[in-house]
This record gives sequence, structure tokens and C-alpha cells, in this order.
Amino acid sequence: MLSVLPNLITGIRFLLVIPISIGIYQGNDILALSLFVVAGLSDWLDGYLARKFNWISDFGQFADPLADKCLVLATLLALAFSGKLPLWFVYTMLARDGIILIGAMLFLLLFEDKQALPNRWGKHYTGWTIALFIIVLIRSSFDFLPLFIEWIAMSGVLLFICLSLFNYINKEGRIIFKEFLW
Repeated sequence: MLSVLPNLITGIRFLLVIPISIGIYQGNDILALSLFVVAGLSDWLDGYLARKFNWISDFGQFADPLADKCLVLATLLALAFSGKLPLWFVYTMLARDGIILIGAMLFLLLFEDKQALPNRWGKHYTGWTIALFIIVLIRSSFDFLPLFIEWIAMSGVLLFICLSLFNYINKEGRIIFKEFLW
């Protein structure tokens, strides 16, 4: 019975997406920040439980990264619509995700038995993105962090957008391109 605990925690993370987004959009940044931190901790906790007790499931392997992506995407859009992140920056992040999504779908269609695996640069990108969101929400809530901290985090996100895309295009992109040529 306890083996479903990681999946329940993942489900809670899915549900947290809504109040986090609404909180950001309505200017209740302290609530959004608190819930975002809870969501982040839930991601760590469900992964820890699944690995520690071998409570790994097909559902969890599918739902966990989907919950993470929903959380990041909804938070990104809420920060964009509330004017807390510049639109050019949001478009850049969305373009990266769109390119990788199209590439992953092509990879899956061309090679049914293979899956494009996440690379370390993508994991760094996600970490920097989460750090940026927390910094933006802290600045909006308490206004004690200097703006340059936010710009440093945005620069880190941009760096890892470039590195993760380059790595993805260089590896999976080459394989896809070779498949189309032959």
C-alpha cells in the first residue's frame, strides 16, 4: 500500500500547479513561493521514496517528469503574464522546449525502441530555471534581493539553454538527420 506514496506525492504536485499559477498572476507571491517550494520538496521526496524502497512504477516514471514540466511551464507563463519576467526571455525558454519536444517526438517516431535521454545540461537548465523562479518570487514578495541576482540567474538559464540545445542537436539531432538522409 505504501508503494503508491510516490505517485500520490506526484499527484499533489500536479494539483499545486493551479494555486501557484493563480497566486503569481494575482500578485500573491508569498503564497506562490511557499507552494512552489513545497512542490520542489515533493519532487525530491517522491524520487527519494521511489529509489530508496524500490517503489518505482511505470506511472511514476511517466507522471513525475510530466508534473515537473507542468509546474515549470505554468509558473513560467504566470510569471510572464504577470510581467515578472521579460517576454523575450519567456519566448526563448518556450522555443527551447518546443525544439526539444519536436526532436523527441521525431526520435520516438523514427526509433520506436529508443528514447532520447535527458542530458546533464538539460538538468542544469532545469535547476537554474527553478532557482530563477524562486529568486523572482522572493524579489516580488520581499524586495530585498538586488536585481542583478535575477539577471545572473537569467544568464545561467540562457547559458544552459544554449548548452542543452547544442548537446541535443549534436547527438540526437545527428541521428535523426542521418535517418532522413538514408
